[in-house]
Amino acid sequence: MSGNDDGYSGPEAVANIAEHYAAELDAQFRTLNHFAKHSGEIGRAHETFLRGILTRFMPDDLRIGTGFVASPKWVSTQQDILIYKRDGAKLFEVGECIVIDSHDVIGAIEVKTNLNGQHVQGTLEKIINCPGASRMYGIYGWEGIEFEKLWKAVCEFIRRCPEKWLDRVPDVIYVRGKYFMRINRDGDRKSPRYLMWPVGEGGLTEGEALLGIVASIWACGLNRLLPWWLATWHKDLGTIYAKSKPVPWHDDILEAITKDLPQEAP
Repeated sequence: MSGNDDGYSGPEAVANIAEHYAAELDAQFRTLNHFAKHSGEIGRAHETFLRGILTRFMPDDLRIGTGFVASPKWVSTQQDILIYKRDGAKLFEVGECIVIDSHDVIGAIEVKTNLNGQHVQGTLEKIINCPGASRMYGIYGWEGIEFEKLWKAVCEFIRRCPEKWLDRVPDVIYVRGKYFMRINRDGDRKSPRYLMWPVGEGGLTEGEALLGIVASIWACGLNRLLPWWLATWHKDLGTIYAKSKPVPWHDDILEAITKDLPQEAP
């Protein structure tokens, strides 16, 4: 007989750990709100909470911090969460703030206490102006707008320059308790750009959504095969595919980004 009949399998244990971490984040969020009132301090604390949890899932050759990305031609605005190579060049470091060579950046995540449409468009501006983080970019909202309003804000931004900015959208967008969106990378511009799962009853758990962010860092940022504990999550996600909703571009954007593609034979 193989395995441990008295305990969990590896994948089950990891899933339970993820749920505990998600509950830990929720407890930190609610506890902080009893004491902190200044929005800036609350926001920085929320970034710190999430960085601490994500670090637990990262390989030893990566670090997670906050700061700026620099290249010979540009310097980014401040990134709430930066994932970068441990042996990479830190051009500047003071306290928690760092400046990282763009070649050593794996990805970035924007963290919002209460994500709204203006935040969405501001985050998309950050992605456009931070090419070094284009390997993986995510948005994490502790609270936030409903999915329909979020997607409207994304489309309003992309509509300004669809051909140029089509591929500069976040890999994941996660608003706790509401939805988790994951980018579709099948290479077909006609395909829905995202899949969206509700978070909560009838959809993903908070732990599953948290692992979704981790999986995007590994797959999109590191470009590595997923470790077994994330590969299992990916497989399980397929079993609840029916709970997902494809998220296509609005018709005018789809027309703009497919106008030069070869037409299918009738």
